[in-house]
Amino acid sequence: MEPLRPANLPPLSVGTTAGSARPGEEAGRLRELILSQKPLCMKICVRRRPCAAGETESHNWTLEDLKSKAAADTVFGPDTSQQEVLQSILEPQLDRFLHEPGFSAVFLAYGQTGSGKTHTIFGPPGVLTEHDYNQSGGSPQTWGFFPYAAVATLGALERQGLLKRAQLKVSAVEVYLERMFDLLNERHHVAVPGASVRAASNRPDNESTKYDANGKWLPPGKWLGEKTLPGISATAKETVIDSAIDVVHVARLVEATRSAQSHALNHRSSRSHCMITLTLRLIDLTGNLSEGRLVFVDLAGSERVGKSGVNADSTGGAKAFNLPGRVTVDIPGTRFDEARSVNCSLSALGRVIAALARRDKYVSFRDSALTQLLKDPLTGCAAHVTVILALRAEQSNDSETQSTMRFGTVCKDAAGSSNMRAKSVPSKGRTNKAGAAAGALAELRKQLMATTEEVERMTAEGQDEHVNPQGFAAPTIQGFLDNKAKFEDAKRLVTRLKEQMAERRSELRLAGGSEEGDKRLQELGTSLTTAQQATFVASGIFYRQVTTGIWTGRTPALQQKMTLRDQLTKEIAFLESAGTA
Repeated sequence: MEPLRPANLPPLSVGTTAGSARPGEEAGRLRELILSQKPLCMKICVRRRPCAAGETESHNWTLEDLKSKAAADTVFGPDTSQQEVLQSILEPQLDRFLHEPGFSAVFLAYGQTGSGKTHTIFGPPGVLTEHDYNQSGGSPQTWGFFPYAAVATLGALERQGLLKRAQLKVSAVEVYLERMFDLLNERHHVAVPGASVRAASNRPDNESTKYDANGKWLPPGKWLGEKTLPGISATAKETVIDSAIDVVHVARLVEATRSAQSHALNHRSSRSHCMITLTLRLIDLTGNLSEGRLVFVDLAGSERVGKSGVNADSTGGAKAFNLPGRVTVDIPGTRFDEARSVNCSLSALGRVIAALARRDKYVSFRDSALTQLLKDPLTGCAAHVTVILALRAEQSNDSETQSTMRFGTVCKDAAGSSNMRAKSVPSKGRTNKAGAAAGALAELRKQLMATTEEVERMTAEGQDEHVNPQGFAAPTIQGFLDNKAKFEDAKRLVTRLKEQMAERRSELRLAGGSEEGDKRLQELGTSLTTAQQATFVASGIFYRQVTTGIWTGRTPALQQKMTLRDQLTKEIAFLESAGTA
């Protein structure tokens, strides 16, 4: 079987485990176990980061203790490199991802704040740049699971001559303050997959009361029972990846737009749970169509607000409020709000895992947006789940280390639950019948036609965004549209400047230069501050104008249908081009 490791990386000693009597032996057994495992399989891995400078390293936990206390399959010590972790855990899954039709796997990074979860999934800060990629001549050795997997998959497809018969897509969402945002689509709010609309005063069905012919009140069944379309791809934007530079752009955009804050425990702490989904659609020479997924989950870190110093922050109150015309204003929370939301969602995840371990008939996935998002992977829709427990080595974090290991033990118990048995996947994702691609193409065309008609109907009903000209003079309307365009351009400029600053820092680091006194970096920083101020001013003007009733936003239902229409169009174009390849 051809390895998926990028060509520029040298052969590695598989998964060296620092401090063990036989380096690499445990990780080597893990690799063999992963390659031979049967669905459903959950593996627990522990990765301990080096002790921070100026801190006292804990000697209460040896690597053997960590393995037994967390029920881990392997333990990676502080001296284990990123390459060794990738080769031991990720590469066996990549082999199966490419060679087994419909294979899916989930990688879940869990641990306290500052323990190295983002480092494992994405890589160190600032390395997801074009300069790093070009300097390394391929995949940089410090890249994390997601960028490595995407580049390695593209390389394997190219070497096997399958690029024209394969399509690699990526979607990226974050759960922030119990709301889900699309990181590849200007942080637009998207519905949590599979979640019913919750009872709230701002629900669309509460805007009007309905009665039957006899005057009896009708409950809002249309909204209470309506489910979102299955899977993240139903609501979040999917971007097609054609080259390694596309991977860099996606990873850099995620890094620039994801919610992060600085506090006493981490200078750049993720304040949201992030999920990246790689989807590979492949048509073999006999016309069989398969679709596999790799899901990378970078959970926000749990923390004690007293340690992180955010308990001094006041609470922010509302997370969002609704303006006339279906316009929602998202309110960034204070660091205390963010920490509280993260801890609550992680507690909900722990309860869900514990319920699975107890074989409960009812599991409360709806307690949190995070658990709703992870329902499919945790209940057997993935053939393999890898839980990476990230630990800090400081003695002051021993209690958090014990809590993280307890989570690993519960995960191990839950893996054998009947609630987590592998489930059959609809034929759309794992069909293996002859002529499946042709059948899928016909079915997708029918879906596209029906979806297009639905979009046209909903647009005719006024569900699309539009200006309300009645009662407003033409100059007023034009002024509103101009300011709206300024607001949107300013938001895009902020993201673009953040990416440019990351590229400049990478360039200076690789050249051995210093960021201090660099004129180009100072210019970018000044431009970023100006753009952020312009965004704030334009947003205030825009929202004040919206309160007058001049603007009506697009309904979430129409937004979802339009996203689905775009995805169907891309899938049809891929199948048509692959059929002639």
